[in-house]
Amino acid sequence: MTSAQIVILLGPRTCFPDDLLTAVRRRGHVVTVLSPDPVPAVDRVERIRLDQHDGAVALTIRLHEELPVAGVIGLEEATALLAARIAAELGLPAHPVDAAEAALDKPTMKRRLAAAGVPIADYVLATGEDDAVRWAAATGYPVVVKPCRGSASQGVMRADDESELRQAYRRLRRIVRDYGLDTGGRAEAEQLVERYLDGQEVAVELVVQDGRAFVATVFEKPHPLVGPFFEETVYLTPPRLDEQLHREVEELAVRAAGALGLRNGPAHCEIRLTSDGPVVLEIAARLVGGPCAKVFHDRLDGDIDETLLRLATGEPIDPPAIAPDAPVVAAMMLPVPADGRVVAVRGADRAAGVPGIRTVTVPAPGDLVVPFPEAMCYSAGYLTAAGPTHTAVEEALAAAASSIELDLAPIACEWWSRPITEADAEYRPPAGFTVTAGADRDTVASALADIVMPELPRQEALTAARQRIETEAAAGIGEPSWLVVGGKAQAVLLSFADGDTGTMCCIGVRHEDRRTGVGEIACLAQYAEFARRGCTTAMAELDPRLPVAQALARRIGLAPDPACTRGTGSACCDA
Repeated sequence: MTSAQIVILLGPRTCFPDDLLTAVRRRGHVVTVLSPDPVPAVDRVERIRLDQHDGAVALTIRLHEELPVAGVIGLEEATALLAARIAAELGLPAHPVDAAEAALDKPTMKRRLAAAGVPIADYVLATGEDDAVRWAAATGYPVVVKPCRGSASQGVMRADDESELRQAYRRLRRIVRDYGLDTGGRAEAEQLVERYLDGQEVAVELVVQDGRAFVATVFEKPHPLVGPFFEETVYLTPPRLDEQLHREVEELAVRAAGALGLRNGPAHCEIRLTSDGPVVLEIAARLVGGPCAKVFHDRLDGDIDETLLRLATGEPIDPPAIAPDAPVVAAMMLPVPADGRVVAVRGADRAAGVPGIRTVTVPAPGDLVVPFPEAMCYSAGYLTAAGPTHTAVEEALAAAASSIELDLAPIACEWWSRPITEADAEYRPPAGFTVTAGADRDTVASALADIVMPELPRQEALTAARQRIETEAAAGIGEPSWLVVGGKAQAVLLSFADGDTGTMCCIGVRHEDRRTGVGEIACLAQYAEFARRGCTTAMAELDPRLPVAQALARRIGLAPDPACTRGTGSACCDA
């Protein structure tokens, strides 16, 4: 009879951890996955919202009462902090919650590293675009803008002058808003700006037990990361560093893990090799992710997944060691070629047949491919390779990558729908919220400017908002109307009613009011308006690239409507 379960947290971007699953089952444990998405082939799946930690912690406590939880494992930034909080609640080994949060929150991370004397790039937590420009003018260009929290280089951009910095800063604010990036409770306008550092980049993978960090491997990144965006491609190990520099890099990563207070779990440290010496860029409470982690199996004298399990359950680990006669190994994140929906993938079999290629992972038809800096993950696929020399491995990766072609269709906005019933007409907003329907265009333009376009200068935002209203009115079916929610929180949306169909678009929630439920209040109030006007169906136009809009749509009962043949515009404004 099984005596315990292992809880694995998966985010929406986590590749399914087959090797970890095998290691857990080898021990006879039950595999329980907590994820916002459906997960196949595990013993138990519980759906959670990653932005609601209290609910996930309470759920895990209930699971623990049914069958003891022996360990909790999070595999990416989106889950590392939640894993630490669950483990702390259950008294299980993990990184301390404050250390896991510091590894997630870049400004906190930089403060801890600097306080410990770990070299980092000069930086500022800018309060807005003008503040960023003032700092860059005093510090010097080029600079890099990045979100306070995030991963996979999403939103990270280089700027070489004031004009580029202003453009990048506004673009970053849109990415943070549209993709729902966590800001750690900061104002939407606050973003991180740091001095750009020249030099090669390397990554150090660590496992930490009882505060003692061990190096699992060091990767070099042979393709220069110079911007304007920072899409990574190849991770190659062993790195071609001289012995002294290799030792300095390892020692610096260990110092960084100690400075953050990481104690039990993995760590992934990014370092730039500048002309003044190695400098820590970031450190995360995870190992290199996705299929890239498969290179550990060719490189290490031991099972990395068993090591992760031992860290999670508090069993002693052996310091990682390189396997005798270990080959040169590498992982490649295939460059994202363009924005589109995958129609077909050609050449994957040819790529798999290239000598030295170990694994080939490609997107499936229907998957979305989004380029950087908007990309949330490396959506074009992965390769891993092994061989006797660095040159052989790099040539294998290049040959395999050139064999793969993606056929992409343009990404069009989607229609989602739901029935409108008589009960919808009875909806009243909660106390403290006011709903204004049919507001004049100036009022709605002001709300759109403030809520949907806050990154733009005020007059520019107002002009864009008025143009958006005119565009939607011209494209809409029926006379346009508007709804604004105020009071405790603010939201805005545009709507059209035509016969028995009501259409919503440009749904926006003020950044600081996210997760207050005001978006649902606005939509439910609009359903009531539709019901009172005799509509029997509500429809909304959504951009499939934006998870925040889709999550809201599901919470208010909308579902994709493939039967809808109504035309869509080339751009969506759902926030």
